[in-house]
Amino acid sequence: MTKDEWLVVGNGAIGLLWASKLRQLGEPVTVLCRRDVPSGLLTVEDLDEDGSQQSSEYDIRFISKEQLEGKYTKVLLCTKAFDLVAAYLDIRKHTKKRGLVATLCNGLGAQHDLIAHLKKHQNLWAGTTSEGAQKLSANRVKKTGLGDTFFGLLTDADENFFGKEFPYPGVQCENIERRLIEKLAINAVINPLTAIFSVRNGQVLETPIRGIFDAAVAELAQIMQLSTFKYAELVSDLSQDQLHNRIANVARLTSLNCSSMFEDIRNHRKTENEYISGFFHRQTSSGQAPIQDAFYAALNDQSNLEMHKKKLLEMF
Repeated sequence: MTKDEWLVVGNGAIGLLWASKLRQLGEPVTVLCRRDVPSGLLTVEDLDEDGSQQSSEYDIRFISKEQLEGKYTKVLLCTKAFDLVAAYLDIRKHTKKRGLVATLCNGLGAQHDLIAHLKKHQNLWAGTTSEGAQKLSANRVKKTGLGDTFFGLLTDADENFFGKEFPYPGVQCENIERRLIEKLAINAVINPLTAIFSVRNGQVLETPIRGIFDAAVAELAQIMQLSTFKYAELVSDLSQDQLHNRIANVARLTSLNCSSMFEDIRNHRKTENEYISGFFHRQTSSGQAPIQDAFYAALNDQSNLEMHKKKLLEMF
């Protein structure tokens, strides 16, 4: 049975937020939950133009894997980067072979790992967002920061139902890999600093972390200009000042937010370190990325975070 509707895989903050956005298009939306399948409507909290609290409700269908049936034409994967491929393989038989698969996850690498597992005529759209959201309960989410979202084709298969048009207005872009790298740079500075120092996003711009922040941005700008950097051509026109302004602006716009990596560390969960600082650790030679290497080592050694924190502060 064909289901010409959206299946959102993952009911984290971004999954819930995007389920509401897709439902606003007037199409049915189903959210696949790993656990804690809620009943009732999806509630999204936000501020109106006057700054007053408001909430909207959406009739979203929440299901478990055991309740999954039929074949969906559109799938949005909103999982952790390390879960992306496994999440798709879990629902692969419930996807149309000429359908659309989209991703919204942090880091870089997992999106490309997924390509080999797609059905023959499926298109893969990689997405990235700087919107802030906080999950309040299994079916309640709060918008916590403004931002942009982009989707772009990573694979363009023949005979696909949707071709080169993403079925959501105003988010399609032609240079998605550049957008992914820019978002990766943001995550590679803000996420490790907030996680290691147990601070909110805006505090990375304050003493004593500010010195590490500035140096981390400068290091990434240098890495992106290396001839050996895989995506150097895509970001050749991105200056250090531009990169610094972009990352600092995100920190300011989401100043009260706790990054996903901070939340993961605080709740003793696996982080996306391998796809963020780990990406730069693997993309560079020894000594080319000392700060990212330090972040990577610290987050892989969580029982000794205090020691790594002191080392970072001593570097600057």
